[in-house]
Amino acid sequence: MVWYLDTSAFLKLVVAEAESPAMRAWHASHGPLWSSQLLQTEARRAGKRLGLYPEAIDDALDTVSLVSPTDATFRRAGDLPPASLRSLDALHLAAALELGADLEGMIVYDERLAAAAATHSVVVLKPQ
Repeated sequence: MVWYLDTSAFLKLVVAEAESPAMRAWHASHGPLWSSQLLQTEARRAGKRLGLYPEAIDDALDTVSLVSPTDATFRRAGDLPPASLRSLDALHLAAALELGADLEGMIVYDERLAAAAATHSVVVLKPQ
């Protein structure tokens, strides 16, 4: 069983936010963590905006197994309800759903993505 980590949760590992200590503790005691290759792009872009050292992003990325989205992933993401789900969040959800029976749940702090995941019967955690 694996947990899927979206970018909102990943950033708690490298940025000092209110939820960061809880997320870091959860991360240290659970595994394995998976995400989409999309996480690399989103994390690096966020790191640039936040003035983080690229090495900090790379070190945290090394703790996550990344899967490559396929054409089917992109197609599924385009069709996932609800219509209000943003494109990149839809890609994360589609990638998580592709893990099938191996998916334990998603670690997500983004409210829209968490709500969408729940509508697809995915367990959502938000360590606080």
